[in-house]
Amino acid sequence: MEVKQLIKEIKENLEKFANTKSIFGDVMKVDGISIIPVGSFTMKGGGGGGIGFVGTKTETESEEESKSDEPGAKTGKGGGLGMTVDVNPVGYIEIKDGNAEYVEIIDKTRVILNALKVLIFMVVVSGIKSLFKRKKK
Repeated sequence: MEVKQLIKEIKENLEKFANTKSIFGDVMKVDGISIIPVGSFTMKGGGGGGIGFVGTKTETESEEESKSDEPGAKTGKGGGLGMTVDVNPVGYIEIKDGNAEYVEIIDKTRVILNALKVLIFMVVVSGIKSLFKRKKK
């Protein structure tokens, strides 16, 4: 499969499946209140490829012969693609009596984990500072 075709297929699948409706569901209506889910979508990826000589080309071998795709040819090809997709609910829009209000969803676990990361960072920096102070004395 050609790289352009692969990228096109990935794009089409993302458009089809990676949207708020397919992940979080349809707009919900309860007692005259409409609730529209809102999500955060992050996609990261990378890829690469290459072609190169496996061995050295002999003097009698032409450039085209050395680049042959035949079995036993003296070239190698490789490639790869990696991707990660992260989807999180971040809130919802509530529509009631013609008024719309955005309500944020707070992920308490993420808040606590981020606070712990900051605390650990501060402890490490403090420890490094005290090591340098001891060496100066």
